[in-house]
Amino acid sequence: MKLTDYDLDERTVGIIDNITESGRLPHAVIFEGGGENALKLAAYLSALAVCAAEKKPCGECKGCVNALNKTHADIKYVTPDSSRKSKTLSIDQLRELSKDAYILPNDSDSKVYIFENADSVFSEIAQNAFLKLLEEPPAGVYFILLCQSAKSLLPTIISRCSLINIGGDSEVSAEAKSAAKKIIAGILSLQEYDLLTALRLLGDKALADDILKYVRLLLFDAVTLLSGAAPRYDAELSKKLSARFTRKKLLDMIELTESSKYMLKQNININLLTTRLCGEYRRISWQR
Repeated sequence: MKLTDYDLDERTVGIIDNITESGRLPHAVIFEGGGENALKLAAYLSALAVCAAEKKPCGECKGCVNALNKTHADIKYVTPDSSRKSKTLSIDQLRELSKDAYILPNDSDSKVYIFENADSVFSEIAQNAFLKLLEEPPAGVYFILLCQSAKSLLPTIISRCSLINIGGDSEVSAEAKSAAKKIIAGILSLQEYDLLTALRLLGDKALADDILKYVRLLLFDAVTLLSGAAPRYDAELSKKLSARFTRKKLLDMIELTESSKYMLKQNININLLTTRLCGEYRRISWQR
């Protein structure tokens, strides 16, 4: 089964290829944009989770065929209850989903839950109800959220997912990547001055959003490594981060980074932002 059969941009193909080559699906993925392609990719990744072949997804085994046809017993497309007037997921539905996640799969070793239109079916209350399961899912349980824009999703949700923007995400510049790596080095440093100095690079408003975006990717790389999968962006920094920090601390840092991106868009004073980030990264680093 080849991604060349899909109408995808080169960058997205590269990201999905990295996932399939590792043989491990991230426990939670957000596809932003893409329309019908996002739905096809969700089916493709769900096939990876239930494929019985050595090289996954093979596209030929029973698991893959059923996954692609949306008939697999262990792959569920979660939609709002049609009996309700509201077009959002109810708390009762999410409670039932949480119970279902702990029931052993029927035909494979994994379960996959796919949420179409996650940016419209998830109210803030529903997202908070879903968060605990997302943070600590049972082994072999995966979530795929499809949305046109992740802006309506809480930072706590986004921080716990691999965010893949289909076709609409430009490559981060070498300058932004370099600045992000300096911030990561500052987080790893025992000297607060190193982190504060690196964070001042956010003063370049043209680069600030991309810098924080890449900081998030580097932190999530370390979470990926702790989960047993190969990092995608910087193996050396991932090893250092995963050796130093727990998964919870890394996720807290990702959430902090994500929320700071929103603050940037609200034109927060950059000195206030860097001071806040420095203090919060240090607090997370040293908390027990």
